[in-house]
Amino acid sequence: MKRLLPVILMLMLLIMSGCATPPKDSFKTGCGPYPENFENMIICYLKFKLEDPSSLKDFKVIKPPQKVKADTYYDSIPLVPGDEVWECFIVYDSKNRDGHPVGKDLHVVWFRDGNIVAFDYTDIEVDFRIKQRMGNPCPGDGGAKGNS
Repeated sequence: MKRLLPVILMLMLLIMSGCATPPKDSFKTGCGPYPENFENMIICYLKFKLEDPSSLKDFKVIKPPQKVKADTYYDSIPLVPGDEVWECFIVYDSKNRDGHPVGKDLHVVWFRDGNIVAFDYTDIEVDFRIKQRMGNPCPGDGGAKGNS
């Protein structure tokens, strides 16, 4: 019985420590520095995402990035309540895979820690997210120069 008591105490201690939650301020809620190169980052992402990237035209920033608390109603975006993001509104025109113009439409882009984390309130593609983590996802053009 004397040998069993330390084992039971150790087991109880492990169970209690596993149930402990970290302090609330231990999670990072800030959005990082202002995304200085945000236009090139967005154009780079659009060239990755669009059916016909060469048809991108009339790109315009409606509202430059501003710090906001992210809506966490969207399950696909890896954010939690209280997280901040840089929110930017843009418009552009492009063509679909059949060559027909899609028309200008308002789009929302969220940035966090120097990366695009959401486009039109949905998570970005895994391929692009991996390229962002590895460095410049648009090698050779620095993120796509010019606004056609």
